[in-house]
Amino acid sequence: MFFLLSSVCVAGTFPKEKLPSYITPIVEVGQRAEWSHDGSKIMYLTRAGGEVYEIDVKSGKKRAITGHYKRPANYGYYRAMYLANGDYLLTGGPRRHEAYLQIMDKSLTKPPKVFDVIVREGPAVSRKTLKISFTEKQEKIWVADIVYKNGEPELANRKLIIDNNNVTVDGIKYHGMIEPQNFRPPAEKELIWAQYGNTKTGIFTSETFGYNLETGAIINYSKSPDQYDEPEGIFPDGKYTLIECDKHNPLGTSKIDIYRLKLDGSGKDYLRLTRFSDVPGFRSSNPVVSDDGFFIAFQESRSDSPPGAGEGLYILDLRKGGFLSK
Repeated sequence: MFFLLSSVCVAGTFPKEKLPSYITPIVEVGQRAEWSHDGSKIMYLTRAGGEVYEIDVKSGKKRAITGHYKRPANYGYYRAMYLANGDYLLTGGPRRHEAYLQIMDKSLTKPPKVFDVIVREGPAVSRKTLKISFTEKQEKIWVADIVYKNGEPELANRKLIIDNNNVTVDGIKYHGMIEPQNFRPPAEKELIWAQYGNTKTGIFTSETFGYNLETGAIINYSKSPDQYDEPEGIFPDGKYTLIECDKHNPLGTSKIDIYRLKLDGSGKDYLRLTRFSDVPGFRSSNPVVSDDGFFIAFQESRSDSPPGAGEGLYILDLRKGGFLSK
């Protein structure tokens, strides 16, 4: 896999002299990266409430995924993900917390089908099947299957799996917001999700949880109630997940960088992968792993920016950085 040279693309405003050799700028303005299944492209948003684009990581050529059809004024996109069949799952609407689930045909020859389902955060999308998970108000998590009838996508088998009024793990009852993140590969019999909360001093936190889709059992993988550990992209072998984490400086989301967390239930195996927050005013976030497990796409953001906001995309080469041997 070959990437754009940093001399060709200057992402965001992070000081380029502080980038290690294994991190390459790929998109100058963008956020919420998503790898194509073959690793040749990255889909992203121009901004929260903006358009969806796709970039070829070898040539640097970009193409618009949205914007070629009529939609209401002030109506933009907040998530864009690849489905297993090549179609696109989008969330869009007039504002972030009023973004509706949509599915667009991979041919891009017609507007997306809009469902009467608000997807406030997430969703989680299977890389192997047409199963998804989502939350409408960050109080309940649902799973459903996308099915096609006469060529039109529909939602089937919708099922409530997690209610934040009933989350108790290791004798601790949790009440905070919840958000689905990934179906854990390779079997995809577990949903990895974020359980949010607050420290006694009011700092916003997240734990990395898992929900067994067969038994209903819940496990806390991070076991760090006083720090921020929000799960993001997951490795294809399912042994590790990427997280946004403030372990190095536990002051909340303004200090997060990207870590790797082992999903063994110990809550002890952390590995820091980026150090953007070592530079005042910056952080790194929203990482996703390529399906071969060798590359991470992530975003730069300002430490005081809203959740999920990004100012440029990068690719981290795990082999070149020596992280796969650790």
